[in-house]
Amino acid sequence: MQGLKTSFEKTLKTKLSQKSSGSTNEETVLMKAFKYFDLNNNGTVEPDEFAKAVEKIGIMIPTKQDLDTLYNLYDKDGSGTLDYREFASEVFGRDVGGTPARGRATGDDLLQRLRDKLKTRGARGIIGLSKQFRIMDDNHSMSLDKFEFSKAMSDYMLGFSEGEIQTLFGHFDFDRSGLIEYDEFLRAIRGPMNAGRKAIAMRAFAKMDSDGSGMIDINDIRGVYTADKHPDVMSGKKTEQQVLSEFLETFETAHSMRN
Repeated sequence: MQGLKTSFEKTLKTKLSQKSSGSTNEETVLMKAFKYFDLNNNGTVEPDEFAKAVEKIGIMIPTKQDLDTLYNLYDKDGSGTLDYREFASEVFGRDVGGTPARGRATGDDLLQRLRDKLKTRGARGIIGLSKQFRIMDDNHSMSLDKFEFSKAMSDYMLGFSEGEIQTLFGHFDFDRSGLIEYDEFLRAIRGPMNAGRKAIAMRAFAKMDSDGSGMIDINDIRGVYTADKHPDVMSGKKTEQQVLSEFLETFETAHSMRN
């Protein structure tokens, strides 16, 4: 077993070294691969997600037996889930991502608080934060340093202390470069779409794409989107047109994050 682990880690480090660059070190490459397959964004992966993550890095685990053996070597508490920060720390022999002081909110705790806060602002919650980040990104690098990130978060008046903002920043500054890529940060806030949500989205798209062209425009959406049962419309806080506008803005934000 130990021989399998030693061989795996040697190959893993070689692949990570090949994929790293001046601005992206091995730790960052590893963490990004695991975050890509962490569908519920809770910092852990199950065996199949573990296999997909290392395959993305360039390692194909040949058999299920080898996968189970490797996974169990790292899943020390036998919980069936693997904290990939702890996995990275073991591979590199040093702390990756940092450990919060006792009693202090973790980055995951603060991220959930941020999600909840943005939800109270409706569809424009994450859109507004995205705009704040873009305003602070003077050189269009799609990244922010600590000061820029803190200023954007403070200006958006989310109710986080400076210490909490710094904890969030550190949570996403995987390579300790002093910069975070804010599109990844926004994707983490938004969270992934599970298979069920994706299926619903595809059915909705098919309904709007009435001519089967594979493309939809504003008129296609207007033709089927109704907001008369939206809670804010029913309470009189917003009009149907305002809700529709917010809905459409989410596509603008997704486009900006991809580009």
